[in-house]
Amino acid sequence: MSSASSQGAPRRRRLALRLRLISFGFVGLMVAGVAVLVADLSRVEKEAGPLPEISAAATAAARPGMEARWIAVQARLVARLKQANPPELGAVWATRTGRICGLVNGFGSFGGLSGMVRFYTVEGAPVFGEDGRPDFKEVWAQCDRDRWIVLHAGSDQTGFCPTKLGQARCETVKVWLPK
Repeated sequence: MSSASSQGAPRRRRLALRLRLISFGFVGLMVAGVAVLVADLSRVEKEAGPLPEISAAATAAARPGMEARWIAVQARLVARLKQANPPELGAVWATRTGRICGLVNGFGSFGGLSGMVRFYTVEGAPVFGEDGRPDFKEVWAQCDRDRWIVLHAGSDQTGFCPTKLGQARCETVKVWLPK
C-alpha cells in the first residue's frame, strides 16, 4: 500500500506543477494584453491631443484655394444628391489636410426625408455615412476635430430639426435646472 501511495504523490506534484504553469501562462497573456491596450490608448490620446496652431497669415493664404476647392465640391454634391433645388447646407469647413467636411440636407436623396447628414470628401467626391464605408466614423471624427477654415456657417446638428423646414416645426426644449 505504501508503494501505491508513494506513486500517487509524484503524480499529484506533476499535476500541481502543470496547473501552476498553465496559471502563469494565463497571467502572462493577461499582462501582455493589458500592455497592448495601454500602448494603444496612449497612441489614441496622442492623436487626440491639441492640434498645432496655424498662423493667421498661413490661413489667409490657404483660404482662396480652399474656397475654389469648395466650389468644385458643391457641384459634385449637387450632382450626387440629385435634388431639384440647391442643397441646404449646415456647417462646412476645410481641414488642414485639404479635406472638405460638413453637413447637407439630404432631402429625398437617401430614400426619404433624411434631414442634415454628414459628409466629407475623398479626392473631391462627397462621401456620406449612408454609403456604408467602414471607416466613415473615424474619418468624420478627424474632420470634426480639425475645423480649420470655415467655408459655410451653419448648424452642426444632424437630423430634421436643423433644416429650414424643421426649424419651423420643431420646438426648442429648454431644460430648467434649480439653482
